[in-house]
Amino acid sequence: MKDIPNYILYGEDESELFTDYLHIESIRARSQHHGWKFRQHQHHNLYQFFYIIEGGGYALIEGQKKALTDNIVIGVPPMTIHGFNFQPGTKGWVLTIPDVYLQNILKDNLLLLEHISQKVVSHCENISLQRDLQYLFTSISTEHAEMKSAHGLTLRCLATVLITKISRIHSHKENYPSKITSQKQILLREFQNLINIKFREWRSVAEYACELNITPTHLNRICRAILDISASELLYERSLLEAKRLLIYTSMTIAEISYELGYCDPAHFSKFFHNKINQKPTDFRKGII
Repeated sequence: MKDIPNYILYGEDESELFTDYLHIESIRARSQHHGWKFRQHQHHNLYQFFYIIEGGGYALIEGQKKALTDNIVIGVPPMTIHGFNFQPGTKGWVLTIPDVYLQNILKDNLLLLEHISQKVVSHCENISLQRDLQYLFTSISTEHAEMKSAHGLTLRCLATVLITKISRIHSHKENYPSKITSQKQILLREFQNLINIKFREWRSVAEYACELNITPTHLNRICRAILDISASELLYERSLLEAKRLLIYTSMTIAEISYELGYCDPAHFSKFFHNKINQKPTDFRKGII
């Protein structure tokens, strides 16, 4: 699987960690820069949801070619190999959500999380649902761009409703695939949930493995088998993601951020940040502002 590109967003360097709670853009926004074609790739920690309002083309999802027409809804979970060949001028949206964020907003509905973790291409035939999808995608795009008060809460609510709508569209299909979650997938999800709760404590991989009642070696094997990265890399990613969010969305000083993330010395935080993205925290913040 090494020959399949692993992008954050298509065409962006793998080292540029996703910084927002979610990302939304029109299909046109990225397609027109790539000739409306996207070669096969994957995202190891991102869910993507596409809604084609008008236009089409075809999608390649795990080697299967799917025709795309008006009012098609596509769900692409992490580590799904996919590519697209859109008709020029195709109108629609693509919503990208980090897995830790999606798991958090659906933590009280694990059945829905399993449901939405399918690789599905569905046609939305219900006119009322079509209107709902257009309204929700547009509302998320507007909220994402304007950064008003209660920005995060509003995005969370809109995304939850949208995911519920998409789940209902997929579940209406008679050929909706059943999925048996493997023990490895369950353990990985438990590990990711623990990271999301305890990453500020800077626990070792061995400590997480102990809490999961498995060995560190087995935990690393699971992460590499499913995500193609090590367990320690998952820990670093979560801490770096939070650091970027705090640099972007708060006025906290570098020292305050370092203590918030569990560092005893701000210099150690700055060194960690620079080693990961080859940029000082202050320079990263200046670049965003």
